[in-house]
Parts: sequence; structure tokens; C-alpha cells
Amino acid sequence: MRNTPTETAPKAPRAAAPVVGRLPLGAKIVYGLGDWGGSAVSTIFIFFFSFFLSDIARLPLQLSGLVLLVGGIWDAVNDPLIGVLADRVRTRWGRRRPFFLFGALPLAITFTMLWWAPQWGDLGRAAWFALAYVLFDTCFTLVTVPYGALTAEITEDYDERTDLTGWRMALNLLGGLMAAFFVPVIVGVFTRQATGYFVAAAGFGLLAAVPYLMLFFTTKERFAATAPPRESLVTSFVATLKNRTFRYIAAIYLLSWVTVNLVASLLQYYVTWWVRIPDQLEFVLVVVQGAAIACIPLVVLLSGRLGKRAAYIVSAGWWAFVMLGLAFIPGTAHAFAYVLAGLAGFGVAGAQVIPWSMVPDVIEADEMNSGRRREGAYYGVVAFIQKSGTAFMLAIVQWVLALTGYRPGEAQPASALLAIRLMIGVAPALLLGLSMIVAWKSPLGKREHEAMRAALAKRRTATVRGRARSPARRTPAPGKSRS
Repeated sequence: MRNTPTETAPKAPRAAAPVVGRLPLGAKIVYGLGDWGGSAVSTIFIFFFSFFLSDIARLPLQLSGLVLLVGGIWDAVNDPLIGVLADRVRTRWGRRRPFFLFGALPLAITFTMLWWAPQWGDLGRAAWFALAYVLFDTCFTLVTVPYGALTAEITEDYDERTDLTGWRMALNLLGGLMAAFFVPVIVGVFTRQATGYFVAAAGFGLLAAVPYLMLFFTTKERFAATAPPRESLVTSFVATLKNRTFRYIAAIYLLSWVTVNLVASLLQYYVTWWVRIPDQLEFVLVVVQGAAIACIPLVVLLSGRLGKRAAYIVSAGWWAFVMLGLAFIPGTAHAFAYVLAGLAGFGVAGAQVIPWSMVPDVIEADEMNSGRRREGAYYGVVAFIQKSGTAFMLAIVQWVLALTGYRPGEAQPASALLAIRLMIGVAPALLLGLSMIVAWKSPLGKREHEAMRAALAKRRTATVRGRARSPARRTPAPGKSRS
């Protein structure tokens, strides 16, 4: 047989290894700005959308509840779906960055759609708001789940992940603080409140889109060259839950974030009916959020010195003590309420920074066992757990208030006031105490993670060398047989 020219099969591009040393400050700030945008739009939604539906759009409460239910169910379900999708995408831009490029502007558009109140019949308007909610949440998830998964691909360093998450959560809190403060100001400028909400949503929607576009153009993914997952949604979901370390981290994350949202949902009730300073609510929020932002460097420092487990236990214990104080202070102790709000900042910072910075660490544990990286699946499951737990807790709050005789807009009976104090003080302390026990028993600490990362580095090096030594696959020239 005559010798013919041969072709070597093209090699797949090899991704750069994740950074182990320190990241540039600019990279951390740009990364954190992504959560500024996500926090701004989600804060506006959480604080104002229910009121907008009932009091501005004047949608009947039965239908507005149905809108929130439909959107809330989709909100919880779509995170794992998009997480698995984000793990399967392979482009020349990477796995995560394409979502920022193609999802940023749709996020701004659909968020603005959410705040347009058409002059239709009740059913037509309910259908519009439900559709807008589903579209907005889909676009929101398309950028936020890949954004969260990017943490594990920017750096593998144990302490740098905490520092990176610290920047993220500081800008997250700042975005929420700015949105909560400026939306009422913008609405107040317009004679027609519906117009004010629409303009505020359009402005913040565009501002939220900009950081994601910046991430696309400035961030470099450095994911490890591991086998891309080709699993069904159910398989990926089950695989995350089989990870023993992840079950511990997921429990810590669930308990800490349910606490955050429980306190947030009850703060207005507490300020209005117990300490009776409803006109100072925004200032109380500024104190809590400002203190949390100021305490993030301390949380990061403690995590670097003590490890994430110990730092979380310290911050959660502190916060539990402060929340018990809220349950038992007299209703006339206005100044003391501000003091406790400021002291709570350290606990809020710990609850927001440390559990989230633990999630990337368990991805290496999964890779060690399976040889796969499922960042999107893990962050999708984490988001599903957070949103499902929060929805359940918010429902419990409303049921308890109803059972204890809460009367909207009227002076409250002693039973309702007691329920508010117990739910904002004692219940968070119990949840935080349980999370501290879980953190103490968590199997993945700093030493364990460093040892595991070293083993993974050896495995990856051996894999790359094995591929380099394997003979190139030869393809016969067109029209020639293989004989």
C-alpha cells in the first residue's frame, strides 16, 4: 500500500490552570460588581414588588398571590436546570462568560417589563405579570448561576476564595442598600407612582447589566481540564447530594440564609409594632447593612487565621447572642435597637460570606471522587435550597402572624407582638445554633482542602502527561481505505 499523507486529529483547547496565588485587586472588584447588579434588582423585587402588585397595579390579592406563587415555583426549579446547562456549555469564551454576554441586556429588559402595569382586565394583567416574572427570573438565573460558579474557576486558593467572596458580598450589600434607598426617592419624583417604579426599574436594570458585560470582557476562566459532564438533570442533582461534604455545607448555607431572610422579612414588623419607629426603618437598614459591609474585612481576616469553620462558628455565635437581645429589649428602647442593629452586622457579614465561600471547596471534593467538575450543578442546587427554604419560612411567618391575631394596619394584640419578638430573636438564635453544630462537624477544613488540592494537582499533571505521551490518532486521507 502506498504511503499517503496523514492528518493529526485536532486537540481540544486546554484551559489555563486555576490561579493558586493572589488575584489582582481589580479582578476582585470587577467580579464583585456582578453581585452589585444582582443584589440591586433582587432587593427592589423583594422590597417593592408585592406592594406594587396590590397597591400600585391594583391587582386583586388573590391574583397577585397566584402571580407570586407561579413565579416563585419557577424561581426555585430553574436554578438546577440552568446550573446543569452551564456545566455543559463549551465555547471559545469558556463555560460561564457566554451567559453574561447574551443574558445581560435581556435581564435589563425583562426586569423593566415586570414594572409595566397595562390597563387590561384583571386576568389579563395577572397573566402579564406572571409571564414577566417568569421571563425576568429566567434571565436573572441565566447570569447569576454561572456567575456564582465562576468563583471556583477564577481561583483554587482556599483563602483567596474567601477574600473574593468578601468583595462580592460587600458589593452585594452595597447594591441592596443603594436600591432600597433610591427607589422610593425616584418614585417620589413622579406624580404617578407607577411611572416612578417603571423608571426606577429601567435605570437599575441597565445598571445591573453593565457589570455582567464587564465580566465577559475582562474575566478569564481558568477551569481545570476535566471531563465535561454529560449527565441528566436528575443524575447531576443526585451526584451533588451524594457528596458528603456538600451535604454539610448545604445545611450550613440553608440555615444561615433562612436566618438572614427570616430577620429581613420581620424587621419592618418589629420596627413598626414593637419599637414603634416606622418612619426610621430606612435608617435601621442603613445601620445593619453598613455595619455588615464594614465587618466583611474582619470576617475574611478571621477566616484566614482560624479557617472557615471556626470563623463561621464565631460570627454565628455572636449574631445569635445579638438576636436574643432583640427579643427581650423593651419596646421603648429605641437607641438600644440601633446599637443591636449595628452589632448584628458582624453576624450578617459572616452568614453571607463564609457559607458561600465554602461551596467552591466541595467542588474539588467531588472532582477528587468522580473526576468531574459540576460547578453549575452545585450552585444551582444551592440556589434551589436557598429559595425553597426561604419560601417555606416566609409562609410560616405569615401563618404564625395569622394564628396570633395579627391585624394589618392596626394596634397589635400582645400575642402578635410576642410572636414577632420570638420569631425575630429566639428563632434565629436556634437556627444559628444548629448551623454552628453542623459547621463543627463539617469534614472539610483548611488542612483537608489543601491536602486534597495537592492530590488533585498531581492527578491533573499526570493526566496531561498521559495525553501528551499517547500516540496521535491518525486519520486516513479522503478516499483511502484503512487497510
